[in-house]
Order: sequence, then structure tokens, then C-alpha cells
Amino acid sequence: MRQDELIQSLLDKMHAIFDRAAGPNNRAEYMRQHNVSGIDWHFSLSADDIIKQKIPRAVAGCTGKAKVFSKLATEAGLKHVVLTTARIADLNGAEQDRKDGRKERIISGHQIIAVYDENGKLRAFGPGRKELGYIKSDIQVGNIINFQFSVGVLPHLITAILTPQAFAKVNTYKKLRDLYVYGSNGKK
Repeated sequence: MRQDELIQSLLDKMHAIFDRAAGPNNRAEYMRQHNVSGIDWHFSLSADDIIKQKIPRAVAGCTGKAKVFSKLATEAGLKHVVLTTARIADLNGAEQDRKDGRKERIISGHQIIAVYDENGKLRAFGPGRKELGYIKSDIQVGNIINFQFSVGVLPHLITAILTPQAFAKVNTYKKLRDLYVYGSNGKK
């Protein structure tokens, strides 16, 4: 099976899993109905948690979709990496007050998958889309990807390229934020 066909079959499998998910397709409502709270709850979910608990795609978010796709890809033997990208406006934005009185910049981002082509060059795609479509950007830390969202195009900076094993350990907002802010090593 060619790489693109394998990726599409894994996307189909992942989206079928999410199509069988139960509960509201809204994170706040899902958390309320299931009596869970905190910013770290959905980041703490592993791919197995998402699949076994039938967590809806919008509740799992892009981090959860990347975790599920990465798990399926690893099981299928597809060599891949996970990219963390931070929204440029958030990186340049103002800091907000934290509960403990310190300032912190709240950063949102987007997690996607990349595979190596026959020439060893990374090609990235968003596993949230049902049809495989590669992003037309040079994939390396420090480069910008322009993502099309419902609100328009939002530029994101590639901050880290992680192995599936390293990405599976991203289980708190702080760990993801550190990847957004400090890059691949996730530390100051």
C-alpha cells in the first residue's frame, strides 16, 4: 500500500472512531455532564482514553486527534512525527493575570502530523480533516504554517517536531505551552 493510501485509511479509521463517540460535541458541556474540570483534563487524555471513553472529536481537540492518529499510525507501522504549532498572535500578545497574581501569556496552538516523503522531506497534514491534504509549507521548527479555520487564516509557528512517544507524554497544558514557548525541548 502506498503511503498516501495508508494515511487515508488511517484517517478513515480515526474518523470512524470519532463518529461513534458519545455525548455533546462541545468540551464545556461534555465536562459538565461528566463532572470533570480543569484545563488539564482533555490534555491528560491518552489516545486509549479517547477511544475507550468514546470522547467526541471537538472535546478531544486537535491534541486528542493527533494522539489518536499517532497511535493508529504507530500500530500500522507508519513513520511519522507530531508537530506542535503556536498561534503567532498569541506569542506576540499581552500577558494575562494568573490566579496566583503572576502574569502569563495564554497561548493556543494546533497539533498536526508529518510524514517523510520518498526524498526524506517532511510533509504535514491535519488529521482533523477527513481527506488527506498536505500543507504547502516547508516543515521545520521556526517556519510558519497558515491554517484555514472557520474564522479565517491564522498563522502558526512550528515550535516542535516530536516523536509519537514524546507527544504521548504531553498530558498537561503546561507541557504543551512550554513546547509552544520554548520549542522542542519544552524548557527555558
